[in-house]
Amino acid sequence: MKCTLCGEQTVYVRQYDKLALCIRHFNEQMRKRVQKTITRYKMLGRKDRIAIGVSGGKDSIALLDIMSRIEKDFPESNLVAIIIDEGIENYRDEGLHFAKMNAKRLNIEHHVFSFKHDFGYDLDNIIEILGERGKDREYGACSYCGILRRKILNKAAKEVGADVLLTGHNLEDEAETVLLNIIRGDIQRLVRLDPKPRKIHHSLVPRAKPFRTTPQAEIVMYCYLNDLEYQEIPCPYAVEAYRGDVRDFIFKTQEKQPMLSFNIVRGLDKLLKLVNDIPTSKKMQDCTKCGEATASDLCRGCWLKDKVQSIKELK
Repeated sequence: MKCTLCGEQTVYVRQYDKLALCIRHFNEQMRKRVQKTITRYKMLGRKDRIAIGVSGGKDSIALLDIMSRIEKDFPESNLVAIIIDEGIENYRDEGLHFAKMNAKRLNIEHHVFSFKHDFGYDLDNIIEILGERGKDREYGACSYCGILRRKILNKAAKEVGADVLLTGHNLEDEAETVLLNIIRGDIQRLVRLDPKPRKIHHSLVPRAKPFRTTPQAEIVMYCYLNDLEYQEIPCPYAVEAYRGDVRDFIFKTQEKQPMLSFNIVRGLDKLLKLVNDIPTSKKMQDCTKCGEATASDLCRGCWLKDKVQSIKELK
């Protein structure tokens, strides 16, 4: 098959629009989509210091690579990679290796932060202390990890002086989040998924997702075609995530309906326009312990740290 745009040998055919692409045009289309997403949702300014959360997985490595190419056209801005060590035995070291390696390859400043240093416990320690899911602890490991990752990512972004924090969440990730909030009946959280970076509290660095409209399959292909090395093995705690059930539904349904995730995310955008002027959340206040944003007295990070400490003291 020949490339639709130039007639060269095809390396990838997009299932949702049947566009056949050669290597050159595949890479070009990927970067154009990211640039279009950034422009449409006003994610970045020309002079921004841009932090990118880099885990070492395919999404963050591809985002780091593409942003390094895009930012060459914007010399007044600069990139910095934030790498988080959650502390997961026989798993995290490999991700850290790929994250650091790719940052060095692209000559991008990078900083490593850890659960252990900031919270006093690795994720493995936290799960061991909290106990067995369904018996001693209510939520899956991913929920607790997410609480601490979000907190430390924000802290790290402030420490490196970032104006905005980018994450590698892709199209299917965004569709999953939409469906999860619908399933849970959490409409307030659903309408807070505004893709435009917002300063909602003095302690929070605005966040954005440039891969919000980019399918996972194309990110994998981008890494393959550009020889980008990344961590492929899944996190050992992923089996506990309820999100995995929603993800399975999306990918299975997309086999017959390739536009599924696009339609879910576009539907969210239409909903956001309808509720644009409606208050969607409680007023954020300062956490009484750390001073960061929270809807109650304690932020979720401090709540979890206190919970772990209290359980540990009882054992």
